[in-house]
Amino acid sequence: MRSTRSRIHTSNQSSKPVENVEISTSHVGLRIVAVVLLVLVAATAFVYGLNGLFSGTDGWQQIEADVDDLSAATELTFMYDIGAGSESATTERKAIVVIYSDACETAYQLFTPDNEYEYVFNVWYINNHPNEEIQVEEALYSALEMMIENGGRELYLAPIYAEYESLCFSDEDWQAEEFDPLYNDVEAEYFEEVLGFISTDEHVSLELLGDNTVRLSVSDEYLEYASEMGITSIIDFSWTTNAFIVDYVADVMIENGYTAGLIGSNDGFTRNLGGCDDLFTYTLYSKQGNTVYSVADLYYEGACSFVYAHSYALTSDDTYSYYTYESGDTRTPYISTTDGLSKAATDDLVLYSATSPCANLVLDLIDVYIADELDETKLESLVSDGVYAIYYDGFTVMHTEDEAMIGELAGEFGVE
Repeated sequence: MRSTRSRIHTSNQSSKPVENVEISTSHVGLRIVAVVLLVLVAATAFVYGLNGLFSGTDGWQQIEADVDDLSAATELTFMYDIGAGSESATTERKAIVVIYSDACETAYQLFTPDNEYEYVFNVWYINNHPNEEIQVEEALYSALEMMIENGGRELYLAPIYAEYESLCFSDEDWQAEEFDPLYNDVEAEYFEEVLGFISTDEHVSLELLGDNTVRLSVSDEYLEYASEMGITSIIDFSWTTNAFIVDYVADVMIENGYTAGLIGSNDGFTRNLGGCDDLFTYTLYSKQGNTVYSVADLYYEGACSFVYAHSYALTSDDTYSYYTYESGDTRTPYISTTDGLSKAATDDLVLYSATSPCANLVLDLIDVYIADELDETKLESLVSDGVYAIYYDGFTVMHTEDEAMIGELAGEFGVE
């Protein structure tokens, strides 16, 4: 494991690989990045050194989806270098908006467990048609296949995810405790009962039948229990959903020849589409006490995927995904299939790769992050697959990529 200890300085002319960088604690608060940085979302990718970032018709611009219905676009940010291709800026932007809008709408409809759509065989439809053979879209089948073949049973945690969602929507501790198995014995008993069902194929399993066809096999006993307890979802991608959505939207853009951009979700999944020669930076964050610090930048070039997990609410977008008690105890969206409890092996963990999409990375993340402590051996083992990790040991940045280029955050831009 490599660590960062001695301070380095970088410029936008060159960035040398470094082994050591110490986190600066002199910049208090979550800083606002200057307009020379391309802000996607907190803890996602930035690009710098571009002229006229948000001016004129050419250059880096945020692409807004043109949709009237529910769409994944509400949780995504898509930045694109308009004019980088052979088309005129106007023609290119119009085409990108149409393709992006359609992809975001389709992605939402496929992965939502909450809404029914005519002629769309989505997660909601699967939940409401147990023990039936259902042919789904290839993108959804692929996502379900990845979750199942990964060997875990996170997909079946839907009833427990629902309890944590209610917990995180609480305004007061006494409300949150009603949904918390560590405070409420009745809730603890409910978790135990649900885990008894979801832990075995005898009661629930998603069968992959080929030809994009699935069957959610659910025992009569579990179906009766679900009806009695008001359980409406048997499967749910939950916090991993946007990893698959970001990949889907990114792949659609790439298939249509639009690669000069990057897409990030507000919960920590990012894809750089790889069509730009610019030098990019991925900003690293850390929480000390009640303050979130932007502590360093990881410099990179070309196509790259990132997933970022953290044990605390990073931005306002996290308001209903985390809950912190007055005691300081925090509940996260990362739930263990073993005991149904929220886990966070370390406060911050970034996995990134130039070859693996977000969905693959999130499966790696499940294995190392939803645990009582961080297994550094597992992180090192990912390197052979081209997957690298960044986390912190106190004020030291730890990284598994030998040649990781890590520098101070935007010092050359005068950002305070």
